[in-house]
Amino acid sequence: MNTIGKFLQSLISPAPIAPEIIRAKAYEMWKAQGGGDINPDANWQAALEQLQSAEKLSRRSFFLELIRLIIASLSTGATIFGGSILFLNFSQGENRLITERFTRSIEQLGNKEETIRIGGIYALERIANDSPRDGWTIMEVLSSFVRGKQNIKGQDPSQLSAIRTDSQAALTAIARRKIDLETDRQYLDLSFTNLREANLVEAQLDRVKLNNASLIKADLRQANLNLVNLSHANLHDANLTQTRLDRSNLIQANLSNTNLSAANLNEANLNKADLSDAILDGAILTNTSLGNTNLSGAILIGANLRGATLSKANLTKADLSGADLAGVNLEGANLNKADFRKTKNINIVQIKQALNWELGIYDPAIAMLLKTEPPREPERRGNS
Repeated sequence: MNTIGKFLQSLISPAPIAPEIIRAKAYEMWKAQGGGDINPDANWQAALEQLQSAEKLSRRSFFLELIRLIIASLSTGATIFGGSILFLNFSQGENRLITERFTRSIEQLGNKEETIRIGGIYALERIANDSPRDGWTIMEVLSSFVRGKQNIKGQDPSQLSAIRTDSQAALTAIARRKIDLETDRQYLDLSFTNLREANLVEAQLDRVKLNNASLIKADLRQANLNLVNLSHANLHDANLTQTRLDRSNLIQANLSNTNLSAANLNEANLNKADLSDAILDGAILTNTSLGNTNLSGAILIGANLRGATLSKANLTKADLSGADLAGVNLEGANLNKADFRKTKNINIVQIKQALNWELGIYDPAIAMLLKTEPPREPERRGNS
């Protein structure tokens, strides 16, 4: 089919309507026709058919008018001019439709019914996909919605319940946004929000402000959190397996008992963070700032710490066996019962810059150089 044929065919065939938009629109239609409040779902299919018919009829009417104009003006130069005017009118109509959809969706966000709010959220996501120029504005609206519903300023994060269903829907839409259309100066604000137990698997959260947010028990596996501000955030017991946190700000964040296996924390700032009992086996911590960080009981088996700063860090009972420690700064770090067996690229100078280095556990060769006794078998925590 040639280009013109494809264009005309696109005008005849209605674009598919997202189920979430259908749900919200159909509910409005049904209520306007006097529908009751008991089990409205049974009546929405009829409203859906009306919506699809109306959209198809609108596009067919435009197509027939275009054909009539072409035939009537075939022998004159008015064809191109007339067709252009008609196409511009159609484009303007499409813009008006987007504006109407946007306004209606915003109204739905304020509805007392959760189902209607969720319909509005997914309708906004569809508009963002249909009209990329409006995408950023819509993401800011959804971020504002989450902040309004989940604000935790002045509250104890440990006492908060799981994230609300409508807020999770908005968060999911944000996590699926087209980040390639954004600039480096555009940041979404989700600071001081309760995102406890949120599902953010493979989420695209680049350049999102999550400082002081509660992400306790959140699922962030394989999520993209590069350049994200997570300072003072609470990620206790969260799952960040294979998560990308390159150059992220995690100053004073609570990452205790968090699973960061194979996570990428290259050049991240974790100064004064709590990583006690965290699992970091196979994690990338190259050039990472870990000054004054609590790593007591943490598992760093096979981690890459090349060039990392661990000055004044608490490594009590931490397991660094098999880790690469080339160029690591251990000045003032507490090495009490830390396991350094089979570590790579460690030297005596590095070790003796630390505190309690003589209480650490080393390979026999290193122990001999440090004039310590050969190590005894420590109790090992299993990966969980």
